[in-house]
Amino acid sequence: MQKSFTFVLLQVYSIIFLTVGLLLLIFTEKVSLFTMYGADGKITSVIQQFLGSAFILVGLLTFLIKKLEGKLLYYSILAFNIFGFINLYLLFLFNKAIQLPYIYFSFQVLMQVALLFAFIDQMKKTKWK
Repeated sequence: MQKSFTFVLLQVYSIIFLTVGLLLLIFTEKVSLFTMYGADGKITSVIQQFLGSAFILVGLLTFLIKKLEGKLLYYSILAFNIFGFINLYLLFLFNKAIQLPYIYFSFQVLMQVALLFAFIDQMKKTKWK
């Protein structure tokens, strides 16, 4: 059975989200790109653990929708694109207030480009009535 580009892309995203989410949830201080100490550091650590749990949820949802077909998959990819563009917008909006490495921006842009290709692929496959 030949796997579609969208199926493979969603499979890879689900593995990435689950892995990063588990790492942030369990090994927060070891995998964090920045470490703070004191009360602010504890708050930052808890927020990163919340982010890890959100990544696990996104990874599980991505794993579940990879086998969808037709309009449901089309709308799911559209929702991921909207979510990704909002996230990218917020990253650019707050880049002066928070210090993030360029890897976050680069990875988010790369994900959006790949999701746009998957969205276009699904537009070609979906027949509208």
